[in-house]
Amino acid sequence: MAARVERVVTSGTFSLDGEDHQVDNNIWLIGDDEEVIVVDAAHDHEPIVAGIAGRRVVAIVC
Repeated sequence: MAARVERVVTSGTFSLDGEDHQVDNNIWLIGDDEEVIVVDAAHDHEPIVAGIAGRRVVAIVC
């Protein structure tokens, strides 16, 4: 099985100096049909879990 890189986008609120900003975050899933590494997981977990699609998570890297 060939390794692949997939992108999942989540959205959330970032607060800085008393101001709130709506931001999108790119989460990268690197792996194959069996295993995956999750890079920069942020905000809403549901799209990330959907992208993992039952694969074994080897690592979560921030």
